[in-house]
Amino acid sequence: MGKKVLVEDQIRRNKQLTILICTFMALIFIGVVFAFGYIFFQNIFIALAFGIPIAIAYVAVTYSFSIKTVLSAAKARPANPNNREEKILIYKVEEMSIASGLPMPKVYVQDSENINAFATGKKPENSVICVTTGALHKLKPEELEGVIAHEMSHIKNHDILIATVTIAVVGTIALISEILFYSLLWGGAGRGRRNDGNAILLVIAIIFIILAPIFSRLTYLMISRRREYLADSNGAYLSRNPEGLAKALEKIKNDLPSGKPKGSKTVAPLYIANPFKKSGNERGSIWATHPPIDERISRLRSM
Repeated sequence: MGKKVLVEDQIRRNKQLTILICTFMALIFIGVVFAFGYIFFQNIFIALAFGIPIAIAYVAVTYSFSIKTVLSAAKARPANPNNREEKILIYKVEEMSIASGLPMPKVYVQDSENINAFATGKKPENSVICVTTGALHKLKPEELEGVIAHEMSHIKNHDILIATVTIAVVGTIALISEILFYSLLWGGAGRGRRNDGNAILLVIAIIFIILAPIFSRLTYLMISRRREYLADSNGAYLSRNPEGLAKALEKIKNDLPSGKPKGSKTVAPLYIANPFKKSGNERGSIWATHPPIDERISRLRSM
């Protein structure tokens, strides 16, 4: 009973922190739009009238094509029920979907020596779980179940939606900042009436535009790291076996496959571990897509 309360308390704290981080991301986005209006149009209302619809359209397009984009980047294919290992994978995903009370996700496989997995989709009804062939070959049944439970938790917690939207927002912020940077460089922005009273505000707006992509990227990575902790906790609760996922993470940490990882670095946070790192442990860097694996294992074994 005590372990159940500890897990639920950790899940609650992670959810609260994620809400705060998402709010901060939204404020950065609003700040960029306002700065855009002040620098480029000298009129914030004109900027809002044009900037917000364009930004919303950009996010909507990214959202609409998110599943195809991720699966294409990973070069993933549907799992083959005639293959013994992939048939077991389908059964394991079905078991975890029943345990979680969610619809059965589509099951995909990525041909890669790396031990890894990810979930994507817009909502539980059209979600996808993809597991690498390396995971199928190298993980024991309880370890594979732990990985699948982790990914199922991402779906249950709507992390796949949060990840898709935040990727789009970060991309929009970077795009707006780049447009303004080159406009300022070539002297095309802010032409019009200026006086001493708005000079300070103009400098602040320019500094904010320069720093906004960095802040948004860091915020996005922070969201990703917190959601990994939450999925670990929920996954352990779902499978009733924290040790299964802990052992899988240990194998991921020590896994050093040859060859270039498949996929895009933009969607690296979707994986259970960053496929572009030579070692699974990212050592707590602020630029890390995932929290340190040692810390994740420690938390799981304390449950």
